[in-house]
Amino acid sequence: MKKYFSMFMIVMLCLLMLSACSQWTVEYKEPSQSLTEATQSNSIGKSHYPLTLTVYDDAGKEVQQTIEKEPKRIVVIGQGFAEWMLAFGEEKRIVGLAYLDKSFSEYEEQIKKLPIITDMWPSKEAILKLQPDLIISMSSAFQKERIGDISFWNKRGIPVLTGINYTTGRTIDSFFEDITNLGNVLNIQDKTEAFVDKQKEQINDIQTKAVLAKDKPKVLLLGTSGETTYYYGPTLCLIDEMIEGAGGEYIQVSKETYVEMSEESILSVNPDKIIITGFQKSDSEALIKQYLNNPKLKNATAIKNGNVKVVEYTTAVRGSLGLTDLYKDVAQYIHPELFKGE
Repeated sequence: MKKYFSMFMIVMLCLLMLSACSQWTVEYKEPSQSLTEATQSNSIGKSHYPLTLTVYDDAGKEVQQTIEKEPKRIVVIGQGFAEWMLAFGEEKRIVGLAYLDKSFSEYEEQIKKLPIITDMWPSKEAILKLQPDLIISMSSAFQKERIGDISFWNKRGIPVLTGINYTTGRTIDSFFEDITNLGNVLNIQDKTEAFVDKQKEQINDIQTKAVLAKDKPKVLLLGTSGETTYYYGPTLCLIDEMIEGAGGEYIQVSKETYVEMSEESILSVNPDKIIITGFQKSDSEALIKQYLNNPKLKNATAIKNGNVKVVEYTTAVRGSLGLTDLYKDVAQYIHPELFKGE
């Protein structure tokens, strides 16, 4: 009897175990698609940091910077960088803005609403008080007599992002590299890549059309500072690439990158067209008249034909979000027969 009772208990125990396993199998559910996607997305976001990139100090020396996590509190020094942040919808990250160059900006009203520290160089103390996790600026800001060098901030756990086009660049490619670096540091590559791709496509369209030009006008770029006129070498600006890409010839006056230009110097190269970098847009008409009405320049081909144009300084020299707009404007100025209505 005991033997049968033991066998019965064993059978019952096995049945109970099978029943429990069966219930667990039925109740288990695979993770939902949305949860899986959210987990993957979160994982991708975290894997982007830490991020290490190369920046340049004011002497053009390479410095490695590591961004440990996504920056949330950014001090921006330089109006151009503030415009980039606004254009890409990242202005909420800005906890302090300084050094406004007061050049023309379509973002002027939005800039006024940002937390402005000063329109000049800010003090180290003013920046530290804001507890930033990133500083974005031109490399020239990082001097001991200005806001302190890069090592000063790194020793305090604050990385920096410097614009290549302010130091070692001054080319269209390095301008795009600055935009790409910003996208990587802020983890907004989708926005910055879309911008760069569109700009490159528009530039390619201009260059393709410019190949059809039958002549190559000589173009002289001049900068003004008070009553003094300067020549800009191609290493000091971007507009030389625009002039060449639009079917013109960028006149190289000297091997020097930045030299003073007299009326006699301008006459000696006799440009077909003159482009002047104007720091303030409102001064354009007065600046053009200053050249057209100068009796010492009356025999220059550009003056005879009234071919004097003023362009915005920042975009022409180191680039801005309006890069392709200026490129189109320059192309229409150099070859109006090819770019009517552009």
